[in-house]
Amino acid sequence: MSESPISPETIPPEDGPRSWRSLVSVLVVQAHNAFNDNFVKLALITLTVTVAAGTTMARYVENILAAMVPLPFILFAPLAGWLSDRFAKSRVIQISLLAKLLIFGLFLFALSIRSLPLALFADFLFLVQSTLFSPAKFGILKEIIGSKRLGAANGVMQMLTMAGILAGMAIAGWWFDAELAQRNEAHGVSPENAWGAATHLFVWAAAAAAIPVLLGLLIRRTPEHPDTPFRIAILGSHFADLKYMLCEPVLRRTGLLIATYWFVANFLGLAFFGFAKELYPDAAEGGVGESSARMLTIIAGGLILGSLLVSFLSRKGNRLPLTLFGGLAMAIGLLAIGTLRPESLPWYSAIGGIGFASGFFLVPLSAHLQDRIDSGHRGRVLAAQNLIISFSGIVAILANAGMKLVGMGMAAQTLVLVPGMLAVTLILARLLKTSALFPPDRTA
Repeated sequence: MSESPISPETIPPEDGPRSWRSLVSVLVVQAHNAFNDNFVKLALITLTVTVAAGTTMARYVENILAAMVPLPFILFAPLAGWLSDRFAKSRVIQISLLAKLLIFGLFLFALSIRSLPLALFADFLFLVQSTLFSPAKFGILKEIIGSKRLGAANGVMQMLTMAGILAGMAIAGWWFDAELAQRNEAHGVSPENAWGAATHLFVWAAAAAAIPVLLGLLIRRTPEHPDTPFRIAILGSHFADLKYMLCEPVLRRTGLLIATYWFVANFLGLAFFGFAKELYPDAAEGGVGESSARMLTIIAGGLILGSLLVSFLSRKGNRLPLTLFGGLAMAIGLLAIGTLRPESLPWYSAIGGIGFASGFFLVPLSAHLQDRIDSGHRGRVLAAQNLIISFSGIVAILANAGMKLVGMGMAAQTLVLVPGMLAVTLILARLLKTSALFPPDRTA
């Protein structure tokens, strides 16, 4: 006998061991997912820079991999939103975690036959998994804990996500360079050493991928919505989802502000790899992986601290005005990165300051967006938001590649962002002053 669908009324948000166990499992699973994605990305970049040194592919590898990130969201965002709205988000999470474990097998095969194209294809499948996972991981929070603690839970999720990103980048960058140096010393400098180093890293990462599969089983089953049938039109419903979101003033304004943050984040991610390649031009000797990982780790560490503080300040309710400090401080940090000497202590401090300020900018806006979506459209709106973020990422990639093509260095590219971030902060201040980020009956 098959199980009957669980309705929202059957399992309401509640306090108690089951809800807290589910929350902890979701938070840890998301952190591990972020770890895997960034571990793999940085390992692939350093591998490509080393084995394809001097080629166009090595020069633009970070742009190529970055361009792959939004593509699955553009192709599959509506399907991801429908899956999250139709089926129990807990089940969507569990199945996506198992899929990730299987994709690691493809990665190992690609490395064994020394195929960069196949490894890049496996990375694309990783990104597809993350696309299907994303609406469920965000949408499930309100279903298991309700609105009151949503701001705090979102802050903790952002913090743990950044912890996963930080650990993934730091470990991949340091480990790859250490393995490469050891193999170069033992066997002489050769591209084969990079393949061996990458294979060693991926074997351990694949083994660790079994942990979230087990944790996913601890997530309490959440409501299904059987009255949301699949239609072929769903696969092309990007513009319908976007239209719904963009026609709602509060969702539109909040979503575009969040996309602004991700534009800056994507641009800085590319810029840090550019800084590292400028500092360590001999890829065969290593250094690019560890240097870029250090930069990315510092900004992620700052974001962890900022998110923790915002989560604490939001323990009794979301505090949207905190975003003003975040926007202004991000602009100041960008100015410092563009003018100070790279890898100096003040320069690293500026990177950490941007990360810290980012928590103040992103966390309240993310919680605000989630809280303003009605439950029947949460998955699709979050998928539409991911689509907007994806487009902002494409713009960042094109901007970085274009400025790189005309010979602009990384410092000059960073300074280009400063006026835009100041303008966004001024717009945000005006929206808050006029209560334009709140519906008419929820201005408090």
